[in-house]
Amino acid sequence: MEILGLAIVVVLILVATIFIVRFLVLKTPIEYRKGFVSSELASNMLNTFLKTAAKDCSQLTMTELLQDCAQGKSIICSTGENSCKFVESTAKEIFEDTINKWNMNYEFLAYTDSNSPLVKIGNTCKAEKRSKLFPIPISGATMYTKLDICG
Repeated sequence: MEILGLAIVVVLILVATIFIVRFLVLKTPIEYRKGFVSSELASNMLNTFLKTAAKDCSQLTMTELLQDCAQGKSIICSTGENSCKFVESTAKEIFEDTINKWNMNYEFLAYTDSNSPLVKIGNTCKAEKRSKLFPIPISGATMYTKLDICG
C-alpha cells in the first residue's frame, strides 16, 4: 500500500513537471525588439534624410528644401525641378533603395496641413505602424515630416 502511495506521488510530480516545462520553459518569447527596431528605424531614416545635402541643388539640406517647398517653391535645382519635386524624387529614390529592399512598407509625408500633404510617398499603413514626426520651423507656421514604417 505504501508503494502505491509513493507511485501516485511520483506520477503527480512528473505531471506537474511536464506542465511546468510545457507552459513556462517552452513558451515563445514576446517580440519587444521588433517594435523597438521599427520605431528606431523610422526615427533614424527620417533624421538622416532631413540632414542629407542635395548635390544637385546647391548642397542645400532636405530640411532647407522642404522649408522652401512650404514657403513658395522659389528654389530651382540643376535638374530643373522645384524644391518640392526634388525632395519627392530624392526621397522616393532613397526609400526605394533601402526600406523597399528590406521588404517593408512605409509612408512618408511632408505637410503643413495633414489633409493636403506637399510630399507623399508610399502607401498608408493599414494596421500597426511605427511613426516618427519631425517638426520643421517655417515663417509663421510649422511644417511636419512624418515617416511611418508598417508592420
